[in-house]
Amino acid sequence: MPDTLDRYLEQHGDRFTSELRELCAIPSEATDAGALDAAARWCGERLVSAGAESRELRVDGAPALVVGEVGAGKRTLICVQHYDVQPAVPLDLWRSPPYDPAVRDGAVFARGVDDNKGHLLLRIQAVEAYRAIHGDLPLHVRFLIEGEEESGSTNLARLLALDATLTDGDGALKEGGAIDAAGRPQLLLGGKGIFYVELRVRSMARDAHSGAATHLPNAAWRLVTALDTLVDRGGRILIDGFYDDVRPPTEAERAHLASLPFEADVIKRLYGIDAFAWGRSDVEARLASVYEPTCNICGLISGFIEEGTKTVIPSEASVKIDFRLVPEQDPARIGTLLRAHLDRRGFGDVELVAKEGTRPYRGRIDDPLVRAAQAVAEEEIGTPALLIPSSGGTSPMWQVCGKRSLANVTLGMGHPGSGAHAPNENILLANYWKALRATVALFRRYADQV
Repeated sequence: MPDTLDRYLEQHGDRFTSELRELCAIPSEATDAGALDAAARWCGERLVSAGAESRELRVDGAPALVVGEVGAGKRTLICVQHYDVQPAVPLDLWRSPPYDPAVRDGAVFARGVDDNKGHLLLRIQAVEAYRAIHGDLPLHVRFLIEGEEESGSTNLARLLALDATLTDGDGALKEGGAIDAAGRPQLLLGGKGIFYVELRVRSMARDAHSGAATHLPNAAWRLVTALDTLVDRGGRILIDGFYDDVRPPTEAERAHLASLPFEADVIKRLYGIDAFAWGRSDVEARLASVYEPTCNICGLISGFIEEGTKTVIPSEASVKIDFRLVPEQDPARIGTLLRAHLDRRGFGDVELVAKEGTRPYRGRIDDPLVRAAQAVAEEEIGTPALLIPSSGGTSPMWQVCGKRSLANVTLGMGHPGSGAHAPNENILLANYWKALRATVALFRRYADQV
């Protein structure tokens, strides 16, 4: 099969790369409904051309859930993907326009090329390649491609409720995946949840001259004071009850994580830091990245922030915060606890606006899907695969896998410098072809895996 697949990719590789650039040229950000519709249509048409049946599900004008069905067999593999992307701003930091995909130095640069359009497309192309070489797939593959993953999968549960069979399966191939700096495939078996919130303060009817700072209330100071109550100097979150539902790792889980390499030096070099936050050692940082929740300030806005000077007392201030959650934390409960925390400390005037929430999910490590993915990753990439219990990011696997407690796994091609969610996001084409080959192999391996 490898020789046959190599010939197929040699014949169709340029087309596959052109397709990737075409999909990434669609600016499918949350604020662009037309672009989201265009991306959904593009995915549906590409599924059909790969031999799948495709349909769109919609609720209340939300972006479509694109459903693709192909193949038959005793197992069903659910491919959970998304066509929406993070905002491309700040645009001035991009070397080439984010929606004019560029190929240079063996890489493709575009917003969404790693997260998640490249991973989405290579899975569809793998279906085409398998069918062209071998005929019908030996298992049933169901694509669930949503358009709100980057904004919290707000309507996914309602969309899935339109057809209760959509989450009936045996395992899920989740979005993403990576190959580390040493060339080892990283297979993620879950992800953290998220509660995203905005806190707002209004201290006066309008801004004022800063000469009155002796007696007029400053909204920025008020907000900063409230924020200072949330996290201690060691990074522990101070919200009462926040850790009540956190399940600490077992000794076996600790031992497994300790057995995995952690590229601390690579991470520090990539971000230009000398040490990890909160004074954490490399070992502590590794453990926290998988098993601890977070409270992160995403952005602060208040007063005069342009070039030059303006002496002003801000009357308004706001902050965007994301909490990354671990099993068994519930984002709705975290919102309730945060409101109570602020009220008890005298910050009843701080408005809380919940933006999104997704539950965490971590699947089984001892599952046929995980064994199959590990085998094909090692065969196609040629190095031992790393089974990582959870990523620091969030995907809607609870909605898809929770009902049947399905295993889920990544099989992807990101790299440490991919820059997902950042300017100059990119993927390495060499990794792309490795991941595509591994995905083709996965279809047969998972169909037969015990």
